[in-house]
Amino acid sequence: MILFSPGPSNISERVRRALLHPDIGHREPEFGVVLQGLRDGLREVCAVPAGHEIVFLGGSGSVGIESVVAAARPLGTCLVITNGPYGERAAAMARHHGTVTDEWRLPWGAAIPLDVLESKLRAGGHGAVYLVHHETATGRLNPLADIAAVVHRHGAQLLADTISSIGGEVLDLEGWGLDAVIGSANKCLRGVPGAAFVIASPRFAAAARAQKGPHYSNYAAHADAQRNGEFPFTPPLHALFALHEAVAETRDEGPARRIAHYASLMGHLRTGLEALGLPPIITRADGGHTIAAMALPSGWSYTRLHDALKADGLVIYAAQGPLAATHFRVGLIGHYGLDAVERLLAALQRQLA
Repeated sequence: MILFSPGPSNISERVRRALLHPDIGHREPEFGVVLQGLRDGLREVCAVPAGHEIVFLGGSGSVGIESVVAAARPLGTCLVITNGPYGERAAAMARHHGTVTDEWRLPWGAAIPLDVLESKLRAGGHGAVYLVHHETATGRLNPLADIAAVVHRHGAQLLADTISSIGGEVLDLEGWGLDAVIGSANKCLRGVPGAAFVIASPRFAAAARAQKGPHYSNYAAHADAQRNGEFPFTPPLHALFALHEAVAETRDEGPARRIAHYASLMGHLRTGLEALGLPPIITRADGGHTIAAMALPSGWSYTRLHDALKADGLVIYAAQGPLAATHFRVGLIGHYGLDAVERLLAALQRQLA
C-alpha cells in the first residue's frame, strides 16, 4: 500500500528495523547516547548554527507548536500570520497559553503581502512573528527568507512551523536568522509519528526560561533535562530510535539530494495532473515539493475516488476545512520513487476514463 499523504507515509526497511532496537531504560546512560547521536545528526542534516539548542518532545508536531507559542509569551505581542489551518491552530494555542496574540488571518492559500507585513511591524509592538513555512492544506510554500528579512529589520524574533518543510525544502536557519523552528519525525525526514523537536536560538531559549510555561510541553524543562541525557517525562523511545535512523539515512543520502528527489517527484506529478485536467490550486512557483491539493474530478466525491484508488493499493489524502467537499491532496514524502507517482497517475487516468 503506497501512502500519498503529507505524513506519516511509507518508511524504509532501514528505519523499520530501528523499531526493533533493544529495550533500554530511559533513565540509563544508554538513552543519553541515543539522544546525543540524534542531536548531532540533526545538527548536521539541518545545518543548525552553533549555539542553537535542539530539544525533543514526545508527541506529534503539535506538541512542538504548543511549546514554542507558549514559550513566546515573554517576547510581548506575537504576530501570527495565518493562511491555512495550521497557522490558525498555532494562534489558538498561543491565546490558550496567555501569549498576547495578533492574528493576521488571510484566506487559505493566499500569498502573504510583504508590504502589509512591513506596515504592521513598522507600527511597532510586535516582539515576535510566527508563521507556517509549508501550509499543507493547500500546498502553499510561504517565502520564509523574504519574510525573515522584513521581520529582522524591525528587531522581532521569527518563529516558524517547519514541520512539513524541514528535510524537504531549502531551509537556511543561520542565513535567514530563524529564532525557533519546529519539526516532526514523521514528515520529510521519514521517521514514524510520536516525536517532535524544536531548534532554538540563544535569545529564544533565554526568553523561554524567563517564564513558567506549560507543564508537559515546557520547552525549558525539556531542554534542561536533555542536557543530562534525559526527558522530564517518559520519552517515545521507539519513535526516537526510528528518527535516529531516519536522520542517519537522510545524512547518507545527502540533504540536498533528498530535496532534489522531492522536487523531481512533484514536477512529475504536476505534469501528469495537468495532463489529466487536475492542476493543483497553488502554482508551481508558489508550491512546495511534497504536497499538492487539487479539485476533485467533476462528478466525483472524495470517498469514491479514495476507495477506487485504494483498491489499487494507492492511498490519497483528504482535503481540509472548506476544501474538504471539493478537493483532495497528494503527498510525496514516502520512501518511493518516480515509479510510484507514475502508478498513481496511471490509476487516476483509468478511473477518469
